[in-house]
Amino acid sequence: MSTTPHTDGPPLRRPGRPRQGEADAGDVRERLLDAAVEIAVEQGFETAGLREIARRAEVSPGMIAYYFGDRDGLYRAMFERVFSQISEQVDAILDDPGRSSEDRISELIRIQISSIAADPWLPRVIMRELLARKDSPLKDFIGEFVAQGPITMMIERLEQAQADGSISTEYDPRMLAMTLASLSGFPFLMLPILGPHLGLELDGDFPERLIEHNQKLLSTALRAQTETAS
Repeated sequence: MSTTPHTDGPPLRRPGRPRQGEADAGDVRERLLDAAVEIAVEQGFETAGLREIARRAEVSPGMIAYYFGDRDGLYRAMFERVFSQISEQVDAILDDPGRSSEDRISELIRIQISSIAADPWLPRVIMRELLARKDSPLKDFIGEFVAQGPITMMIERLEQAQADGSISTEYDPRMLAMTLASLSGFPFLMLPILGPHLGLELDGDFPERLIEHNQKLLSTALRAQTETAS
């Protein structure tokens, strides 16, 4: 018996597939991601129902299955969107021949902090996902995605800066990349807890203050070590 599908009449629609015009009404996939991020910030993504995410996105729950498969697929897409945006910005910095190594490192700090400020859910959700769920199916995915993307590019840039004498060779570039990431992400994770005791507030000016602080700190430390070694 032939397995060739019939071509008479309108094509069959995949289960959950958007109807004509439905996906054009506001980018359904992006609306679902925006809704998932909104809920992640408010209450933690892992506690949210998929129907609630679909309701906020103003689409049917079937759209989640269509675009992402399941909850973990939606979760992965949330991280992919953020890390892909960061990687694109890092690529642009590294491909700019007019920037010095020190300037590139300074801009890497800005990219990290600005990206977290734009998506403050990121460090909190990562902590919940990786610490609260030891068997998280996203653990390897997050590790590989970050390691193969922004962190790897950062390590390569640091190695080049050491090779051209811009920064001291006393530092392990892998450890230094982790330090840069920690200086950018940790304040957003802990400030809600420590801020009231330290007189610091996660207000609209905080990201820019943190960028300036980290840039000065690392620039001074790396330059001092270089001058001492020379």
